[in-house]
Formats: sequence, C-alpha cells, structure tokens
Amino acid sequence: MHKRATSRRSLSRRRFMAYGGTAAAGAWLVESGRPIEAAQSIPVTSDYDVLVCGGGTSGIPAAIAAAQTGAKVAVVERYGFLGGNAAFSIMPCWHGLQEHHSGLLTKFANLVEDFGVGPAPLKEGNHIEPEAVKILFQTLAEEQKVHLYLHHFITGVVMDSSRVTAVITESKSGRRAFGAKCFVDASGDGDLCFHAGAKFNLGVDGKTQGMALRFRVGYVDFDRFADWAEKAPEELKLGRLVREVRQGGGKAWGKAFYFDSRLDRLFDQFRNRYPDLPENTYFNCSSIRPNELSINTTRVYDLDGTSADDLTKAEITMRKQAWAVWRFLKENIPGFEASTMIQTACQAGVRESRTILGDYMLSEEDAAKNREFPDSVQTCRIIFDSHDKAKYDTGGNRGLVDVPYGVFLPKGLDAVLTAGRCTSCDHLMNSGFRRMENAFQSGEVAGTAAALAVQKQQMPRSLSVSELKEVLRKNGFRTCQTDTKA
Repeated sequence: MHKRATSRRSLSRRRFMAYGGTAAAGAWLVESGRPIEAAQSIPVTSDYDVLVCGGGTSGIPAAIAAAQTGAKVAVVERYGFLGGNAAFSIMPCWHGLQEHHSGLLTKFANLVEDFGVGPAPLKEGNHIEPEAVKILFQTLAEEQKVHLYLHHFITGVVMDSSRVTAVITESKSGRRAFGAKCFVDASGDGDLCFHAGAKFNLGVDGKTQGMALRFRVGYVDFDRFADWAEKAPEELKLGRLVREVRQGGGKAWGKAFYFDSRLDRLFDQFRNRYPDLPENTYFNCSSIRPNELSINTTRVYDLDGTSADDLTKAEITMRKQAWAVWRFLKENIPGFEASTMIQTACQAGVRESRTILGDYMLSEEDAAKNREFPDSVQTCRIIFDSHDKAKYDTGGNRGLVDVPYGVFLPKGLDAVLTAGRCTSCDHLMNSGFRRMENAFQSGEVAGTAAALAVQKQQMPRSLSVSELKEVLRKNGFRTCQTDTKA
C-alpha cells in the first residue's frame, strides 16, 4: 500500500476562489543550487458541476452520463484527441463486448455500426476501428455540450479538508486550475486521487503487469501466411489464424478477425539476427483492415507506468522490438514479403499502475464466487488478463461478478469517484476490470453518480444507491447480475 501526501495543495476553497491574476511565465528562483518555484496566482475556471479527469474509455462515458443526467461537465485530457487506450494504443479489440454490454456501451456499439467505418462490433468479432473511437467520442461530447480541455496534464489538486475542490493542470498555456462540485478520476493512473493523497496499490509489492506497444503491419498476403501456418509446427498454435483466413478474414472490409498464437516461439531461433526481438511474450493479432495486422507481441517488465523515466525506457525498448518483429516477419515468414510497417502506437500501453483504495476492494475471491452485492451498480465480466512476468494468467470463469458502489469511492476523499483502470480492485481482479467493455461501463456509473450527487447537494458517499440504480436502469444499464438475468 502506498500513500502520497506531499503533493496535496492545502488551500481553503475561499482562498482558492479568490485567486485572480497570473504570474510571469517561468518565474523560478535558485536556492542552494536548486530551482525553487516562485509563488504565483493562477487562472481559475470553476463553474462546472462535474469535472472528468481523462477523456478515455471510461472518461468519456462518465462525461456523457453526467451531462445526460443534467450536469454541466468538462473533461481534462492529456492528449490532443479522445479515446484513451482504444485510441493512443491503437487497440482495436474490445474483448467480450458482444456478450457483455448495456446502457451507453450498447448505444456506442450501435453508433459505430451506423458510422460505417471498420467492423460492426456487436456482429463482427468485438472489434472497433480506433480512428472511429476518436471522432465518435468527440462527437458525443460535443452533442452533450461537454467542455473539452485537451493537452492538459493534471499536476495537483486543491483541497478543503478531505474534499477536492479543484485540479491543477499544466499545458502549453501554462498552469491553470479547474474547480467543480464533483470529480471523476478516469485518468487510468489515478492521478487526481494520487495528488489528493489517496492510498493506492501499485501491483504486487511494486511489481506491475508488463507493458506493450502495439503496431500495425500492412500489405500482408493472408493466403500465403495461412498456407505456411497450416504446415507450421503445432507448438506455434496457428490453427485459429488458418480457420479465420479460410473464412475470408482480413481480406475485405468487415472481415475482421482475431487470433492468438505462439509464433513468438520462433524468436529465440533468430535472436542473433534480430537481437531486439521481445522475450517472455506471445504473438496475438487482430485484423480490421484488408491485408493488415494489428500486432500485440512487444513486452517489457519491471517498469513503473507512473515513472517518466521508466516510461522512457519502455518506449525506447519496445519501439526497437516492434521493428525487429516486422523485419523478422518480412524476411522469414511467407506472406510478409511485401509487408510494410504502417504505424507504431504513440505510447506504451500500461496495463497496471495505481489502483486507488476505495471503500470496498473488488477481489479475485469475489470473482471466483460470482458474488452478488446489495449495493451493486455494475456487472464485470470475469476474464482475467494478467501479464505478470512469472505467469500469464487468462483465468476466470467467464461469468459475472457484481460491482458494489464502494469501489468507486476513494477512501478518505470527498467529492471524487474513480472509473476505469484505477478503480479499487486487487491485482488479478484489476486485470479483468480494466478490459475496455468493463472500464466503459464503470464510467457510466461514476458519471451518473457524480451528477446525481451534485443535484442532491450531497457527497457521492452519501448518495442513495437505490436511487442511482434506478436512474441507471432507466438508461438500459445492467446494475447487477439479477438485472442481467431479467
């Protein structure tokens, strides 16, 4: 368990709201050879009901849900686009979406199909075109009059006792504060809660799941690839690839497919020629465009996704790995002779970092028992995907577990809910909860609860769970396993 209190800004709300002008840019002093930041006032934007930190897979559903519940909403996002992991990691595969969707997620999946770019996710293999996610998330936010603040990093908070009253951001424009009545931390890494001093876990004894960097390879001759794979050693486990290609997968728009394999077992044979090939990995791919693969095989371990230095190491190492894998494929595997590297993801995909300790922590044991809770506000599909260095765990009973409201409430903080990957789960349960269909639905819960708390002039912790469930159900959302069975 970790706790960070040093970044808390302990200004009273009254003093904070009195801030007006701005200090000169770059106002720093030097003391004993170290730079010391000079005191400054910063511009304040503070007329929002709900502020969502993070415009990704859980953040935009949170913002849309809050706006539809009547709140004035803003989103602070670090990138110049929305979509989170689905966008910056160019992740097209939404595992489990066809079997586990409700509320806004169902509407979004249908919207993707109507948009007509890429696969229809409820019909064609749980895939969504990442570029479609970017523009559709933006469109939904604009339609609901959500105020977007892109290119903003969260660097601090303002507190009034245990209540968060504002977040501090940095951008090209300098430092800025955003005040609101309620906040949703959908940052993935729990950045808001971290700066507010919340307790959190960082993997197991500081060891988190391995990171990956997806990349796209185009101009693949799938028929030649499948012909070779059909005769390849059984240990490479390429049977699913062969079946999908024989059924037309990957050769036309709308013929999306996914295959998992152990083609990586050839890497050691070629490591002298391609020393940057990854180790302790697998070779899993999706295809959502004709003659193209989105490849997941790069890997680094023992690095912290909340450390800029470790992220730098991850980016450098895995970009080398991606190019090494492509050269290996092009020069040794039939079907890749004319292939090209089309794109590497703009950032390493962090599977696990801070999980904020909530009033309740959803556990592996809860999942094993398909536990039901009277205060459940969401269901989570139990499919683990834990990329630990010692063991890759894809267990889980494929059923559902109830998600109690307490997991969304950070211990010791008021006016804040979490959503997505940083929500209160133990290590193995987090590997299932972070999957995109679960993260998306957690955003709808957090955003709806935040808006209702503002309406009722209550803290989220005091909100009636039965009233929250009623509002969610009216929007077609499954709040518990008995809803699913109904």
